[in-house]
Amino acid sequence: MFTFVIPAHNEEATVAAIVGQARAAAGPGDRILVVDSASTDATARRAAEAGAEVLRGPKGKGAAMNAAIDVVGTEWVCFLDADLVSSELNVAAELRAAAASGTAGHVVGDYEYDHPGTILSSTFTIYEPLTERFFPETGFMGANALTGYRAVRRSLLTEPLPADFGVESFLNITLALAGARVQVRHLGVIGSRFRPTGGAMAREIGTAILDLAEAHGRLDSGERGAWEAWLEEGVAAIAPQAADGGRSATLARLFAAVRRPMPSTPAARQPRERTTDGRHTPGVLTRTCPNSIRVHGG
Repeated sequence: MFTFVIPAHNEEATVAAIVGQARAAAGPGDRILVVDSASTDATARRAAEAGAEVLRGPKGKGAAMNAAIDVVGTEWVCFLDADLVSSELNVAAELRAAAASGTAGHVVGDYEYDHPGTILSSTFTIYEPLTERFFPETGFMGANALTGYRAVRRSLLTEPLPADFGVESFLNITLALAGARVQVRHLGVIGSRFRPTGGAMAREIGTAILDLAEAHGRLDSGERGAWEAWLEEGVAAIAPQAADGGRSATLARLFAAVRRPMPSTPAARQPRERTTDGRHTPGVLTRTCPNSIRVHGG
């Protein structure tokens, strides 16, 4: 059985759409749970009118997800974003089908994002270089690796999630370290309500990765300052938003930012090699390119 978890902060205009998809995708015994993350609008009412259970939760995406996880008793948790405006497919149904029919413990919903803004900019300039440097076993999880659409076996959610937008980075890394099999499911083209964060999202993504790197002994605490400075350079490059919502200016800054050098600290300890079935075996990874970045999907 599945619980569809939809964290929502001030999403009164869009929350009913994703609740509707979850209702269409739900099977017997499934739950649809909207976590009203300290909204100041009618999000909770619109979610309830659309047919969801509503849980009052704290502000912060990860904090809202933690609140839901605490009350989930189903085998699977399927996380969905509340800002969906349009989609080619029923994203909830696609994720549920992939999880139910496969052997993966983590299903990542990749998609063509119709706006390049801060989410993809953060992926290219912050997430990808840092994971290649410190957690290369995380591997490729689609062009939109920081997607909010994903299904995870409840038994794998054993650690509290970071309270903010670092939550997707945290899930990608910790589930990979735990040896969870991952499946990428393409969801087509998705339109979302874009809201600039002024660089907060990028900073939270980078901080989550650096925290994990330090916690797992892959970043010396004495070298943290150099990486914080590198992170702030990236945030500064992609935070300003152009009059068109960041579509043109963000991309120009994006490709300048990906070329900035990384700190010359010792290479991260090499983890075990991941096999094609998603498990880990002893060995040394052969892909070591800490100063390069792959750009996927545009």
